[in-house]
Amino acid sequence: MKKLQSISQNLVQSNIAAAIGCQPIRKEVALSNIKIIDETSIEYQGNLIKISSSAFSDLLDILKMPKGFIEKFKGIVGVESQQRFINTMKNVIATNGKGTVTLILNPRSREIININKTGRNLVSNQVALDFVTRVLNEGGLSVADFSINGDNGGFAINTFREGKQFEIPGLKDENFITGVSFTNNPKNGFQITPYVNRLVCANGMITRGFQEEFKLPKMDEASMNEFMFKLKEMRTNDYIPTGFNDAVRLANSTRASLHEMRYASNVILDCSGSTREEVESWIPLRSTEQAFQRIGIDTVALDSAKQKNAKTGTTVWELINGITHFATHDNGIEIVDYDRRRLQVYAGTLLTKKMDMENQVRSPF
Repeated sequence: MKKLQSISQNLVQSNIAAAIGCQPIRKEVALSNIKIIDETSIEYQGNLIKISSSAFSDLLDILKMPKGFIEKFKGIVGVESQQRFINTMKNVIATNGKGTVTLILNPRSREIININKTGRNLVSNQVALDFVTRVLNEGGLSVADFSINGDNGGFAINTFREGKQFEIPGLKDENFITGVSFTNNPKNGFQITPYVNRLVCANGMITRGFQEEFKLPKMDEASMNEFMFKLKEMRTNDYIPTGFNDAVRLANSTRASLHEMRYASNVILDCSGSTREEVESWIPLRSTEQAFQRIGIDTVALDSAKQKNAKTGTTVWELINGITHFATHDNGIEIVDYDRRRLQVYAGTLLTKKMDMENQVRSPF
């Protein structure tokens, strides 16, 4: 069994400084003063400013304009007519009470990475990290890893309580150590979720969907006291998420669907520079599809509903461990720390979602 090691205090302090240095710049502006040029740029006060695809989607959401519709509209009438249409709708909304928005700017690339409705509470990295430091001191937690997203200035910290491992009775090699995961970014704000590390392979997983998940919309005294009370309850239970043992047992005994297997394979591909052939070592998708083809089933032709009803020879728990093993080990494949953490979140999603094969009933027919 492996032992989870905490990172050094010097590295923690270095990452804190880096996270504060790259935190996004926020600016509240009048919606009427923004001119949409295209999907990659806007004009503000005579300046042409780059925007990310996420920021363009944010803007369309604020204008209540479906992105799919806008794409089709451009294909029919052209870019210039699309631009005029979007700006006309923007001006109408601006005069009907929605006068301002908040631009979120990456200080390094000078690109707008998000556009939020005014009034939405966002927490700065400085304030969030001050709170994390307080939690570490009061919660008896050590830092397992600390990553920074250079694209949006967000950070992610996984922590654990040393010396408090536990096992799931009846399951072999299922020993865990738990703690808390912290994230802060301009899209989702400041969030706290359970963190679980499977010690047999030192695989980390971030589990959203349990009742211990908590979001701090603002750092006022009431919100902070509420979370510190919740943290005390979590510590009493050694940070083990409520229902975790039952969820693992279910995942361990439930076969994954072809749809879930493709999901697991695709999230690894999305977060890394790997190929489908390389991913096969962690998620045996190709060999599974070949097994279906040997009995005359063309898996390429299956729609989403049929994929969810196609039982594989791999359990959901094996998929989860495939993702987390890839995420937390050096596999010789290029992947940045922040994407490693994204994979841990994806793995946690498989554990807490309703599994496709969960409700199958044996039939006498």
